[in-house]
Amino acid sequence: MVKSIYSAAVCCTLAFTASKVNAFEWDWYGKLELQALDVDKGLYRYADQGRQIEVPFSRLGLKAKHQLTDGLAVIAVYEWQVNGLDDANKGHRFGSRNTYIGLAGRYGELVFGKNDTRFKKSEGKIDLFNESLADIAQITPAQDRLENILSYQSPIIEGFNFSATWQTGASDEIAGGYDWVVGYGDPALKKYPLYLAYGRTDELNNITAERLLAQLPLWQTDGAVLAAGLMYQHSEHLVRNIEGDAWLAQLSYQRNDWTYKWQWQKDDSRTRHAENARLHSIGVDYQWRNNLTAYLLLSKLNFETGRDHAAALGMKFFF
Repeated sequence: MVKSIYSAAVCCTLAFTASKVNAFEWDWYGKLELQALDVDKGLYRYADQGRQIEVPFSRLGLKAKHQLTDGLAVIAVYEWQVNGLDDANKGHRFGSRNTYIGLAGRYGELVFGKNDTRFKKSEGKIDLFNESLADIAQITPAQDRLENILSYQSPIIEGFNFSATWQTGASDEIAGGYDWVVGYGDPALKKYPLYLAYGRTDELNNITAERLLAQLPLWQTDGAVLAAGLMYQHSEHLVRNIEGDAWLAQLSYQRNDWTYKWQWQKDDSRTRHAENARLHSIGVDYQWRNNLTAYLLLSKLNFETGRDHAAALGMKFFF
C-alpha cells in the first residue's frame, strides 16, 4: 500500500511540473552490463555456481527537477534494476531501486523514499569492485538500500559535509533506526587531494556499526595515478547477537585508458556469511570510450571450512 501511494505521488508530481516547461527538467539514465561469469562452488552471494551469462545490476532510471525558486527545487528519482542473485531475489529478478522525492537547495538535499543509506554512501569509491560478486557487501554488512527513509545531505563547506538517514514508521522494514556521516574531500580524488569519512549506523536493518575510511593518491604524473584506500568497520547484529571487525585495503593504478585494481577484505562479524570470511580480488578495466568499459575480474573467497573462486569478463555502459 505504501509503495502504491508513493509511486502515485511521484507520478502526480511529474505530471504537475511537466506543464511548466521552463522550470521542469528531466532525463533518462542507466547502466547496461553484460558479463560472462564462472563460479567454482557457489559459496558467493549474488551468483550461482557454474558458468553463466549475467546482466548484474543493470538499470534504467528517470530523474526530474522542478525549480521552485532560485535556491530551492523539487527533485524526484525513479529507478528499476535487474536484481542480484542473492537468496532474497532469486524469485524476482527485477525490482525497484532508488525511488524518492524531495527538496534540494543551498542548504542541502532532503529526500524521502527508497534510497541508499548515508552510511552506505560513505564508502565513496573505496570499493573497486562495486556491484559485482566482489562488492564489499559480499562479506561486510550495512551496505543497505532501505524503503521509506528520510535522508539529508548537506552542502560541501570548506571540503566538509554531513549526512544522515532516519528509518520512518511508514515501512514494512524495522522503523526507528538512523545513521550519520561526517566526510571531508572528494571520493573521486579530483577536487580535493584525499577523502576521509566517519560514519555510524544505529539499528538500521538490525545492524549497529561504526566505519572509518580514507582514500588518497600515493603518486601521480601526467596520465597516471597510483591511489590507495583503507577502511575499518565494527559491526553488531542486534537480533543474532554477534559482532566483529572488518578491514579493507585496496590499490589502483590508472594509466591512460587502463586501470589495474587489487582489493583485500576480511570480516569476522559473521553477519553476511556463517563463518569468518576473507575476500581477495584483482582486476583490470579498459575505458574503451567515455561511457563504455571492458573488464576482467578474478576473486577468491575464503572461509574457515572452505573456499571458492570466481572469474568474470564483461562490458558495462553508462548512459
